[in-house]
Amino acid sequence: MTRILVCGVGNKLKKDDGLGPLIAEELDNVELPPGVDVADFGISGFKCALKLEGYHKVVFVDAISLPGSEPGRLHRLKINKEALMRSPRLSDFSVSMHETDLERIMATAAVLNIYPEEVVIIGCEPADTAVGLGLSPSVEAAVPQVLQMVMQELS
Repeated sequence: MTRILVCGVGNKLKKDDGLGPLIAEELDNVELPPGVDVADFGISGFKCALKLEGYHKVVFVDAISLPGSEPGRLHRLKINKEALMRSPRLSDFSVSMHETDLERIMATAAVLNIYPEEVVIIGCEPADTAVGLGLSPSVEAAVPQVLQMVMQELS
């Protein structure tokens, strides 16, 4: 059986950066296919890297800030292990808004030889990552689409 892990990453105390943990909570209320696990790793990167072993696919959900993108815009990225390890600077792959740098998590997984066959990042362009609770209106409006994208990755 194919094992898939959905990882919500982000900081609930920094408004839109709480998207990943919120999606993880929402998925707790959805019937998921067999072999799918969901985890909220918050901002603990190394702990997350160690939990990837045995999964064929990992789907990270996070607030992602990419140049030129409007708040609420959805992103789907794949992290290629070979390109990641060839990069002269891991920061070339930086997409995280917080202490949990996804590229460093995946580099750690590669070094430990527990890198999944497929790694996908689903994210939304944040509007506000200041200290505070709750999502901005543009990110809140994108939550159903983010959930739909995650569910597509599981089928």
